Amino acid sequence: MDVATRPSDADAFERQANRLQEAVENLFSCCQARIALQSERFGLPPAALRAVLALGESRYLAPGELGRRLGVTKSRVTAVTTGLLRQGLIEKHPDPADARVTLLSLTPAGKRMREDIRAFMVSLFQSMLDRVEPERREAVLASLEVLRHCMDSARAALMA
Repeated sequence: MDVATRPSDADAFERQANRLQEAVENLFSCCQARIALQSERFGLPPAALRAVLALGESRYLAPGELGRRLGVTKSRVTAVTTGLLRQGLIEKHPDPADARVTLLSLTPAGKRMREDIRAFMVSLFQSMLDRVEPERREAVLASLEVLRHCMDSARAALMA
């Protein structure tokens, strides 16, 4: 008999599953609030903020690759990059290997913005970690890694 099928164990398993659901929903809500705060602080919509971070990882990116990294459609990439171009945070370059392709890169202002965003994020996550007792930090981080793995596995099972 599976542990989760015995009456008392099944009840405990259900309570634990409910606690997990509540915890994940609360974490999601906290993440959404953080993203909204970042967007407000830097004056960029969430997708544009992520685009600035992604563009800083490479010297140049084609719009299609940027879309893959952001997980957004071609039309969404166009809207995001148009806004970033207007703000002077990115610039377009012809691809020397293929004239049909345009490459995107951060401008000096975009690079400064990226560094400001990264500094904000480092400070934020250090502040969170500082609230955890030093002897518990590794256990908390390991638990988050287990949770991420479980969530990835559950998503893969749903998509199969």
